[in-house]
Amino acid sequence: MSLTDRGIVPTTITNTGSQTFVVPRGVDKLTIEMVGGGGGGGKRGKSVGSPWPNGGGGGSGAKVVVTLTDVESGSTLTFNVGAGGNKGTHPSSSGGRSTAGGDTTFTYGGVTYTAGGGNGGNGGNDTTGPMDSSGGTATGTGATLTSGNDGDAAASGGDADDSDGGDSVASTGSYGAGGDGGYGPSNSGWQDGTDGFVKIT
Repeated sequence: MSLTDRGIVPTTITNTGSQTFVVPRGVDKLTIEMVGGGGGGGKRGKSVGSPWPNGGGGGSGAKVVVTLTDVESGSTLTFNVGAGGNKGTHPSSSGGRSTAGGDTTFTYGGVTYTAGGGNGGNGGNDTTGPMDSSGGTATGTGATLTSGNDGDAAASGGDADDSDGGDSVASTGSYGAGGDGGYGPSNSGWQDGTDGFVKIT
């Protein structure tokens, strides 16, 4: 029987790092949704007047959905929930780049399920750097796997808001969304990625 069959409200885990869930009495079936953390946005580039090089948006975290049909009541499941990546603190490679979101992971029955975090966005003067705004990747045998969405790549010019982070692939909320990159003279829109999560039904 599932949580729903037993009249138990689904559990959502939003704290990052190592987290546990104890299977309630009478439950032997669980559906688990995991989303990785979103990558941080890149800082807008330096320029003498317009146009200001846009920072790249972070990619969103990937999603894993797996149904377990043989869980034991009273057993403890352990998850590692990925945090959102930090926004970049410098527009070029000489300073602090944005960081990728953390992976959300879970191991059961000898299989490790990974909802990968999204990559960060490059700074506006670092458009060929390693933070390429790509969405996270998902792995895990027998699970439904969804890649994260890419953020907008860093651009050499333009004041328009075209440095969005990748949209969340979570079934609810904005968990694992990529942070927007900075743009314009005020570095508008510059954000960290959002944390991943786990939902158990």
